Amino acid sequence: MPQGDGGSGIDAGSVDAAIAQVLQAERDAREDVQRCALAAEAMAEQAQERAREIARRAANRSVRVQRWSAATLQQRLDALAERQAQSARHAAQADAPDQLRVAVEALAAQLTGAGR
Repeated sequence: MPQGDGGSGIDAGSVDAAIAQVLQAERDAREDVQRCALAAEAMAEQAQERAREIARRAANRSVRVQRWSAATLQQRLDALAERQAQSARHAAQADAPDQLRVAVEALAAQLTGAGR
């Protein structure tokens, strides 16, 4: 007659085998969890490295854009300064006939004594 709990039909060998199966399943589950944790850690490190690489590329692009913008702005400022200088030269040239006329009239007045 099988050994057991007094008539339930379950023997100690079956119980021991079931316990061994449960314990093995727990060990397998722990190993699976550990493998998953290691895989997740590796994935997180890869993601962080990718994020660092993206940040480096973005910073480099930002520097290039800033340099391009600064060069473009300087070119436009130089062009405006040149236009302003040309405008000032044209204004001085436009005023020259008036200044010459005033000087000639003043000289003529001095020479003719009209200013006395």
